[in-house]
This record gives sequence, structure tokens and C-alpha cells, in this order.
Amino acid sequence: MQKIECLMELMEKAASSVNMLDTEDFSDLENLQKVLDEIKSSLGQMDNYPVEMLEKATSETSGSIELLQKILNKEVNDTASSIEIVSKAIVTLQGIIDQLSKFKIQTCPNTSEITTESDTEKTTQEGVVIAEDDVPLVLDFIAESLEHIESAEAGLLELEEKPEDKDIINQIFRGFHTIKGMAGFLNLSDIGSLAHSAENLLGLVREDKMILSGSVTDVVFESIDMMKKMINILKESVETNKPFFAQENLPDFLEKLRKVADNEPSEQKEFVSEYLDKEVTEELNSEQDEKIENVIEVGNVTETNSVTTKKENHSSDEKIKVSTTRLDNLINMVGELVIAQLMVSEEVSKNPSLDHQLNSKVASQSKIVRELQELSLSMRMVPISGVFQKMARLTRDLSHKSGKKINFSTSGEETELDRSIVDKISDPLIHMVRNSIDHGIESEQDRIKAGKKAAGNLGLRAFHQAGNIIIEIWDDGKGLDKERILAKAIEKGIIEKDQELPEDDIFKLIFHAGFSTAQKITSVSGRGVGMDVVKKNIELLNGKIEIHSDQGKGTTFTIRLPLTLAIIDGQIVKVGNERYIIPINSIINSFRPTSDQISTVQNNAEMVMVRGQLFPLVRLYKLFRVVPITDNPAESLLVIVENNNKKYCLLVDELLDQQQVVIKNIGDGLGKVKGVSGGAIMGDGKVSLILDIPGIAEISRY
Repeated sequence: MQKIECLMELMEKAASSVNMLDTEDFSDLENLQKVLDEIKSSLGQMDNYPVEMLEKATSETSGSIELLQKILNKEVNDTASSIEIVSKAIVTLQGIIDQLSKFKIQTCPNTSEITTESDTEKTTQEGVVIAEDDVPLVLDFIAESLEHIESAEAGLLELEEKPEDKDIINQIFRGFHTIKGMAGFLNLSDIGSLAHSAENLLGLVREDKMILSGSVTDVVFESIDMMKKMINILKESVETNKPFFAQENLPDFLEKLRKVADNEPSEQKEFVSEYLDKEVTEELNSEQDEKIENVIEVGNVTETNSVTTKKENHSSDEKIKVSTTRLDNLINMVGELVIAQLMVSEEVSKNPSLDHQLNSKVASQSKIVRELQELSLSMRMVPISGVFQKMARLTRDLSHKSGKKINFSTSGEETELDRSIVDKISDPLIHMVRNSIDHGIESEQDRIKAGKKAAGNLGLRAFHQAGNIIIEIWDDGKGLDKERILAKAIEKGIIEKDQELPEDDIFKLIFHAGFSTAQKITSVSGRGVGMDVVKKNIELLNGKIEIHSDQGKGTTFTIRLPLTLAIIDGQIVKVGNERYIIPINSIINSFRPTSDQISTVQNNAEMVMVRGQLFPLVRLYKLFRVVPITDNPAESLLVIVENNNKKYCLLVDELLDQQQVVIKNIGDGLGKVKGVSGGAIMGDGKVSLILDIPGIAEISRY
């Protein structure tokens, strides 16, 4: 093993030892002292490395050894403070040794010269390889660390409103302290060092030796961001079975933390959140295959955090962690049970002569099965508070970047929805918040001129309504300019010059690809990319988005989502002898047309005149090759559906019931069928196809 690799291994031992140190156990102190002695000896054998760096490393090591000896001899008055000094020295030492590791030694015949990795190929360093036996422990560490990070970030946001709240400071401190301890146990020294350095800084805040505000708050936020990245890198290494490498700029950042803690001047780089550099593209919600088994907490999670609302303390039930795979299997089995129960109920209803007690028992059983289904689905439900917290952080960072004062508020953080939807709704919300801050809320000067308060207001609200979850994003900015939107739409050929549109349809024009009325492109938004993708991704979640805007007063975006993707509310329609299911959220209304409402364009496409607007007519019996009861629209029914801001009329023979149906995949044998999103087993045991409205529009060539 090369000397530098040996030194790095010793450094990892020292970092792990100090993280797990028990100040009352002298054997721990002695072991740490022995490791530092070995480091000092190794430093003395490092030839051809920068003398200044070696001298500084040796000085830090010698000072720590001497101080540890004084602690062992009981020659210090404050053991805890002395240990803190040793800890800071080890953090500094770790940064120096990491810098030394970037030098590659090249020995020539008569001379020795040093070249850095910028002059030659980068040196290959061994990262931390997670042993197979440790993988379950590391996965638990990842899940728990992310919870502590989320809690610390929420506390930090709340602390900006209540800078003197000691409980919140302790909450943030405990998060880093716990991560440090767990990282030390798993020998993840880089993560432990970062947590330890952040903990040192927060310790000064707890002791009233430093105020958590301004640049100090920013550097703690940076610590949270770097910790997130390192945890995600660790997760990726577990998924791919590759070594875990720390962030390349970790030593520089640890030094920055040390300087902030010591009140030393340092170059303050512009603070930019991970969200600011995130481009929203058509791949906004592309999912990566999960290669490790996710876990979800099952229990009553009621504690919420908000930027401007009070944090309430609620009691919570005990929780256990269950893999999402098991939950999905449970939900699927309950779905099968629901279908079987429907079949039994339908059979009983067809035979009124059956015993009354049997009918009563079947009805009672149906009630229990429905409750079991609701309970199983609720186990996948999680509060939306995590997403709202992310938006609070984003707002804070963007307000700093844009120079605008913004009051951010939330309500309904405890509202629950399916975990899979929570994971996918975050990116659309990020883009909408970015747009609200950059283009919706005016500058301080413009707001004052308009008679408004200098600080803008931005808010998120979530609540349940009619079996759906509603998410509102509102601001009190300048609102949408209808005239500018129309002008841009005409310029792009989206609408005709003399075409009249209702206000709602004008606002929906912003969802067309590449549509933007921004007069300039900024680092935050304004590229005309994203709102079409936002709408597309919300529709992929079987959701809808609506806009209400008053020019000069503000804009509200309303997102309507199902509580779960496993079940949909559907309208059952009959075409010939077949039944199909149309998702309720795609339906505008239904009606029986008159003959004079139907017309043909260019002897080909059929159109329906509805309240002065022409909508394409889609004959479902032609698409699915079934024999209709009648092919005369005036003797049938039309169901108006909407897709991508366009409306279509579906010709059906009859409207049947509306009911919740359990979505089933068609299967690999048929593959993906355009116009069909899945199937549902009905009460009589037959399968009805669930219509995919975007697919129907595509194959109809409208």
C-alpha cells in the first residue's frame, strides 16, 4: 500500500474514533491518541510532497496528541471543550490529507518532481466499498439520515421567522449529531466529518456564542445541501454496488465551516440552491428504475412544518417501516378481493329469491371489504408537507437570487395522498413556483408604484375535495396579461387572428409547447420550456390544472389530483354490446345532439357545433370495431372530453353508472394499446377497457 493510501486509512480511523468518542472512557482517548501517533509518524515519511502542507498537518497532529495527553493526565479544567478543539483539528487535518492525496509522485532517473492531477491523469483512489452484510444497515442509515436532513431544513426555515427559538436550534443540532454518530458506526468518515463540522458550528449557536443569521444561516443551508448530495451518492453506490466517493470539494467546504465557526474571514461564494440550476425539460418526471427496496413508515404522521404558520405539537402513533413492495402486493390482493366481492354481490342481486339473511350477510361483507380497501390504500398515504417544505426552501433561495422580498405561506401540509403521486408532483410545483417568483411577483419598486406592499406574497394550499386532492399555488403579483397571451398565440399560429376565446381558454394557451410571454430570459425562468411539460405530467397522474388570474392582482393555479393511481372514478359507457370506462376527470359534459349540430369538413372529418365552437366527432365503434346500436348521432349520446386544451366529442350508445374501478394492466401479451390505459374487472366478471383520452385523440388524427 502506498504511503498516502495508508495515511488516508489512518485518517478515516481517526475521524471515526472522534465521532464515536465517549469522553468518560479513557480507553477511547488512548486509542485516538495511538492513531494520531501513527499519522504523525507517516507524515514524517512523506517525501516529495509540499513542505508547507506537511508542516501544517504535523502541527495539527502534534497539538492534538499533546492535548489528549493532558486530558488523560486530568490537567484540563473543561474536558468537553478540549475534545472540541481536538475534533476541529482532525477536521482540518482530514482536509489537508485529502489535498495531499491529489498529488501524484513521478520519480525520474536523477530527480523527483511533483505534478498535480490537473497536469496528469487523475489518480485513482479507492472509495468506501459497502460490504454485503452492511447493506441493510446502510439502507436504514440513508432513510433515517434523509429524515433528519428534512427535519433540520424545516427547522432552519422556521428559525428565520423565530431566531431565538432554542427548541428549533436543538432540533437542527440533534439532526447533524445523530447522522454523525450513525456515520461513525458505519465507518462513513466523510459524511461523519461533514456532520461533525456542522454540529460544531451549531454548538456555538446553542451556547449563544454565535447568532444563526445571514451568512451563518447560508452556510448551514449549504451543509444540508451537501449532506443531501453525499447521501444520494451513497444510495447510488449501494444500488450499483460501486465504491462510495465523497464530494470533491468537501475539504474546501469543511475549511469554510471551520472559518465561519472561528469567525475568520473567508471568500463567500454566491449561495445557490440545488433547485436554481435545475432545468425543467421534457424529461421533467422521467423515473429511474429503483434497484433497492424502498421503505415507507406506516403510522399517524401529524407533525408539520411551515414557513409562516405555527408549528403545532401533536401526539403520533408508533410507527414501523414496511417495504413498499409488500404494501403494493397487499393493495393488489385487496383489489382482487374487491372484484370477487362485486361478483358475489352481482350474483346475489340477480337472484331475489335467495334467502334474506344471505343478502344481508353479503351486504355486510361488502361494507367490510370497502373499508379494508380504504385502509390498505391509506397505508400508502403520506403528508404533502415534505413537498411544501421543498417549495419553502426554493422560495427562500429564489427570493435571494432575484432580489425580491417574498412572504411564503402554506396551509394543509397535513393533507395526505399516495406516495407515488407525492414523488411525481414535486417537479411541476418547482417550475410553477419559479415562474410565480420570476414573472408573477413584481419588483419592489413596481409593487410600490402599483400601490402594493413592497414584499410579494406566494402561497401553497392543499385540501381534499370530492375524493380528490386540490393543490393551489397563488401569488399577488401582476397576473396574466390576456392581450399579450393572445398576441403571442396568434404570432405562433396557435389560434386565428379573429378567433374569440373564453377567458379560461386564453389562459390555457400558456400550456402550449414553447409558449412564453417573457420579455427577457433570466437565470430562473423565461425560456418558454416547461409549462407544457407541467401540464403533461399532471395529466399523467390523471390530474387536471386550471388557471384563475386577475391582471394586477395575482394568479392562482389549481391542480386537481386523485388520491391514488390504483383506483379511478370512471363513467361507464356502452358502445354496441361492449362497455368502456372514461375517466371522470377527462369529461366536460354529455348531451344528445340534434342533426343540425353535426357537419362534415372536407368530406372527411365530422364536427359538432357546441355553443358556437366546433369540436371533432370521434365514433368509438369505428375505433374499436364493434357494431353500434345506431350510427346516427342524433339517436345516440355525445361525451365531451378534453385533452391538451382541445375538446372532442365521443359518440356512445348509452351512459351507464359512474363508479370507482381498480385499474389493471392489460398484460405484456398485448403490449401498449393506443387509446387504452388499462382494464377493470366488473361485477359480472367481464373486463371493461379504460379509455386513454390522449391516445384516442392521437389515433383519431385530430
